[in-house]
Amino acid sequence: MKKRIIILGSTGSIGRSTLDVVKHRPDEFEITGLACRESSALFSEQIQTYKPRCACLCDGRHEGEVDFGGSRKLIGLPGLKELIRVDSDIIVNALPGSIGLEPSIEALSQNRILALANKESLVMAGRLIMNLVRGGHGRLIPVDSEHSALYQLMEGVGRNEVEKLIITASGGPFKDHSKEALTQVSPEDALRHPTWRMGRKVTIDSATLMNKGLEVIEARWLFDTPPEKIAVLVHPESIIHGIVQFVDGSFFAYLAHPDMRIPIAYALSGAKRLPLPFGSAHLADLGKLTFHQPDTDRFPALRLAYDALATGDSALIAFNAANEVASSAFVEGRIAFTAIPELVEETLTHHVVVKEVFGLEEVQEIHSWARTFVEGCLRRIDVT
Repeated sequence: MKKRIIILGSTGSIGRSTLDVVKHRPDEFEITGLACRESSALFSEQIQTYKPRCACLCDGRHEGEVDFGGSRKLIGLPGLKELIRVDSDIIVNALPGSIGLEPSIEALSQNRILALANKESLVMAGRLIMNLVRGGHGRLIPVDSEHSALYQLMEGVGRNEVEKLIITASGGPFKDHSKEALTQVSPEDALRHPTWRMGRKVTIDSATLMNKGLEVIEARWLFDTPPEKIAVLVHPESIIHGIVQFVDGSFFAYLAHPDMRIPIAYALSGAKRLPLPFGSAHLADLGKLTFHQPDTDRFPALRLAYDALATGDSALIAFNAANEVASSAFVEGRIAFTAIPELVEETLTHHVVVKEVFGLEEVQEIHSWARTFVEGCLRRIDVT
């Protein structure tokens, strides 16, 4: 019987890659529902091609621009939640940003398999999300290549065997830039990632190393691991995606060609490996694999993520919200690249600390405060 798939964020990089996996395995998967954040010709094309039972447009202001064909039309956050309640086996949450949090909670509450590519769900509400999972509500399989790697490496491993979890980073487009040079980079420069082809926000986050900070936070919740046991190594070749260091000094490493369709297929299959026609890593051709420590002086975002983890749940929410607003301001040309982590740090300094946050309403209140705080900072910058 085919697995029924709903994709949230179908027009983004992860969404398109998921549809490509489905296209290559038509006997195993079918599309039950599609959702995207904003209207586009691509969304109409996807609906016509895959003919889902339901399709949801998060931003209903331009619903008339989308051809829903024979699919049931759903609009906004209420529509997203209704889409998730449609009979399905797996929900792929590839929505960008904080809009993805409530759909993640809804998917788990409906006892679905949640294939999670939305970082913000765990960064903002990791305690809430993992309490649902541990309480027997649904199942969470990470889609990010780094967390998928660690998820697979940790299978059957005892907690007392693990010394450290290591997440790798490409280093982004500016890994060799000086601090002075970083003040002059443009949004176009930041969007030229050397390895991955991703959405705009995650590409900017990759350039600041904010992405690795978010991934450290995710790993803390996913693997119930203290932050001091989670490390980041810069690995420009992007072949090793995750490493587990054991207490006896040995390592397990996960190697794969940098293609998101590989971890996506693993998640869609319910954590099983499928034969895939996509590119593979040819070890003899790699030449060498290199690693070095991230420079948190030039790229302070990673340090700020650890600071937020040490502070409490409220700091993680504020960290994420501040980055969302600041990275958008950089893309719009309102601030310098180096101002992104500066605004995040200022937000962390001024927010009211709450060690443990259990409820969605409290998450949303802190998130809203942090966004408002950064927007106020930006208005003062604009005036000067």
